[in-house]
Amino acid sequence: MKKIIRLKVKELMKAQIDKDIPTDAALAKMIGVSPSQVWRAKLPPNDERYNAPGVQFIAGVLGTFDCTFEKFFFVENREN
Repeated sequence: MKKIIRLKVKELMKAQIDKDIPTDAALAKMIGVSPSQVWRAKLPPNDERYNAPGVQFIAGVLGTFDCTFEKFFFVENREN
């Protein structure tokens, strides 16, 4: 079984609104990743364009929102 880190998309979107971050491009700049990385992390995992959030993405979110890992991320067990 493979473990994958997943983004709690609704939590991140709510935090963006609360912090007045109007676009994914603005968020990407704040967390130090490309806008496409933000967009791909927000896609459903069954979408072929989906990418699980990487280390830079996770560290950027945690630093920007000064929060714990569990607020925005969870670990999912997947077959294969």
